[in-house]
Amino acid sequence: MAKYFTTFEASRLLGVSLPTIVNWVKANRLKAHKTPGGHRRIARDDLLSFLEKYQIPVPPELGESEEHPPRILAVDDDPDERDLLRAVLEGAGFDVELASSGFEAGLQVATFRPNLVVLDLVMPGMDGFAAIASLRARPETADTPVIACTGLSDPATSKKVVDAGFDAHVVKPYRAEDLLGAIQRLLGIRVGQLAG
Repeated sequence: MAKYFTTFEASRLLGVSLPTIVNWVKANRLKAHKTPGGHRRIARDDLLSFLEKYQIPVPPELGESEEHPPRILAVDDDPDERDLLRAVLEGAGFDVELASSGFEAGLQVATFRPNLVVLDLVMPGMDGFAAIASLRARPETADTPVIACTGLSDPATSKKVVDAGFDAHVVKPYRAEDLLGAIQRLLGIRVGQLAG
């Protein structure tokens, strides 16, 4: 299964600073690509090639046995929507945690360390736009892929979603394939490989 790392995750894995990783990428020493949201992603195979080329020891987390399912944090204030998200995501083989508000999501991010966040936009208190601003402001989650999942589909909302730094926008009611397809694109995996 292909695996992609954020620049922050790569810096943590290799025990170097975030600017060091960014400098390696800019110098074309470490291969990376950019998501539609403008965030860098480094493929596991490219990271392994880099380590081999520069004779850097491979961290245990990158070893061949490391095949944990990706962690997804799903945030929605509607309990029925949370149940649906859990069913769809766990059914596809993901490790899932749920949150009912942007504030609760902020707390769970620190302990759960999700690989991706699915975030409702309209919630009481801290809405999805405030929540993504908080995620983007923290170094450890600045590059975490975030999908806006909302019933709002008008052009103004779509523009606001892009401007806020979301990596994808899925409109409710959505088909499971649409959500899973967006996750597959952002994490660089084939969802069917997880469940099988």
